[in-house]
Amino acid sequence: MSEILKALLLFWLPLSMIALGAWVSLSSKGNFRTNFGRITAIIGLLMVCSSPWTVPSSPSSSIGHLIGFIIGPSSLLLIGIYLLIFSGSVPVGKLPTSDRNLGIFCMTLGSVWFCLMQWGVFTPIYDGEDVNRFWLIFFPTLLLMVASLSSVLSISMLVIGEERQTESSVMRSISLISMVLIICGLTFDGKNISSDTFTTYFWLSVSDLFGILVGISLSIFIFGLVIYIYEKSIDEPKSVPPPTIDELSQASQKIANNIGGVESE
Repeated sequence: MSEILKALLLFWLPLSMIALGAWVSLSSKGNFRTNFGRITAIIGLLMVCSSPWTVPSSPSSSIGHLIGFIIGPSSLLLIGIYLLIFSGSVPVGKLPTSDRNLGIFCMTLGSVWFCLMQWGVFTPIYDGEDVNRFWLIFFPTLLLMVASLSSVLSISMLVIGEERQTESSVMRSISLISMVLIICGLTFDGKNISSDTFTTYFWLSVSDLFGILVGISLSIFIFGLVIYIYEKSIDEPKSVPPPTIDELSQASQKIANNIGGVESE
């Protein structure tokens, strides 16, 4: 079997199974289809994570290598966020207040795990030689996105929300921690990753994020401009002539036939 065919069958096909399984699971109401989608996504995820051994010659297998490394701390962060959100003041699905401490613990453990991957001994080393290049892209982008989104959410909660000062302070704390980690990455060398390498990929992440924001802004502006030009080119609608006496008489007869009747004794 050729290397291209092996990569197609053992990496790209399982990768598509993850998306397909997640879509079937979320869009289905029946238990059978929901379970089928979940099982399909799990099988695809396991095959993608095992791609460094099944298709080691494919450059794409480093993605599976990274997913296998980050699935643990990412799960802890997601669980912590879920517990923090639904143990607060939510109208439905409220969890016990004691779950908030567990959520904080999960988020702290996940964050420390990520920090050890950047500066400690848990760095994703691909094929026993070099640092996984996708990790070099992933971690600066993650910190930048968390810092940006949490800052926007903190301001939005104060401007739009009502009695959300506690949630806003939590978002500010998360943003501040992310900024501190960015400064640490720009300043301090890790066990396997230097600060110069982090700086290079951080500014690449900044340029990517800036390009995405510019692209979204331009697309919204162009869409609005096209709608504006189209609306300006349309003539004003013509006035409808008033109904005639015959039309009014016919309408009155229809109304009387539908709402009239004799009350029962």
